[in-house]
Amino acid sequence: MCDIFALCSGYSYTAQRYLPIFAEKGKNNMDGWGIGFFRDNEALVEKSPESVFDGHQVHESFQRLARVVDSRIIVSQISCPLSGTHRGESKHPHALSFLDHVWLFAHVGVVERIDSYETSLSPRVEVEGFTGRILEFLRDRLVSLMEANPYGSLYDALKASLKRLVLQYPGRYTFFLTNELTLFAFTNYRPLMLLRESETMGNILLITSIDEGLSPKGWLSIPPAEDSWGKLLVITGADVLYLGDI
Repeated sequence: MCDIFALCSGYSYTAQRYLPIFAEKGKNNMDGWGIGFFRDNEALVEKSPESVFDGHQVHESFQRLARVVDSRIIVSQISCPLSGTHRGESKHPHALSFLDHVWLFAHVGVVERIDSYETSLSPRVEVEGFTGRILEFLRDRLVSLMEANPYGSLYDALKASLKRLVLQYPGRYTFFLTNELTLFAFTNYRPLMLLRESETMGNILLITSIDEGLSPKGWLSIPPAEDSWGKLLVITGADVLYLGDI
């Protein structure tokens, strides 16, 4: 199955220790990969349709990016054949500008009926598959709610948007939606694993859908509750500002 990973910190940091481990843990997902990060408040994404594990080692390009990418938030996704099209541009993360930020979005899971969703806003996510439609739906709802109440809470608007999404398009959702400052993680499908690490410059927070985490250390498992719409996390720097059911 597909997997996602994020590193969050209060300073620009490289994920050279963690991204190769993530790739090796997800080596059975042989259908492409992507890495997204932020530089000067712009979102940059590198993607490939090639297998993340090449022969007996992590793909050379993936390893190179792990060494050179530095950002307060880094997001990666490893694809499996069930994720849809094999074209490189359709790999995650996707980037989209709205509400005065550029956002990155990476998703695992299957949502079948949302393929028919048609946004009325621009820009569009010019990729095939349901992941682009999920991002457009969330953008459309967030923009509508925040325009209706400019002084409202983005967090409250996201909770309302997520409830509408799951109600209107039932499916398996585990994803990251992040701008250059704050990462939102949502799941109604797979547990998310968290670990705070202490580095020379300060703390970082790691979060992944890999079931056992990326190391033998004490990862915290965040499973979705069976009697809720799903679990939402709000992360800034290495701090979890909110963790609860929507």
